[in-house]
Amino acid sequence: MNALPAMLWIIGAAVALLVCVVTVMNSHYRDGRASEVRPVSWTVIGGHVASFVLLAAPYVVYLANSESIGAHARSLYTKLGWVSAAVAVALVMVELVLMYLQARRAMLAQEARATAQQDAAPSSETGGNATDDDDDKPSSLW
Repeated sequence: MNALPAMLWIIGAAVALLVCVVTVMNSHYRDGRASEVRPVSWTVIGGHVASFVLLAAPYVVYLANSESIGAHARSLYTKLGWVSAAVAVALVMVELVLMYLQARRAMLAQEARATAQQDAAPSSETGGNATDDDDDKPSSLW
């Protein structure tokens, strides 16, 4: 019982870091494939919720079982409580920021794909002969 809050916190922190890594990988920051970014998946959102619960659970477990925890472990938890809470809040906030950035990049990529399809559609329907219209209005030949 002495190590249960610490183990829960470590597992929660590991899940939070995993969510951050998956979000950065899915955002395609380094490989130059910004047009292939997809919205945040429900699996990542579930991982975020799981990390939040796992990072909050150690404090509930500690408060519920503080009498059965040894004196040395209790003093260690008391000393590290605020620091671990600050790290937990920071991890959750970093997850949220990275998920927001991925969602924003996905929105921009979707708009770029839609624009590319819209630009390609008139030329493909006219047999590949694009017209030089200066008014940027769709052709009446559709």
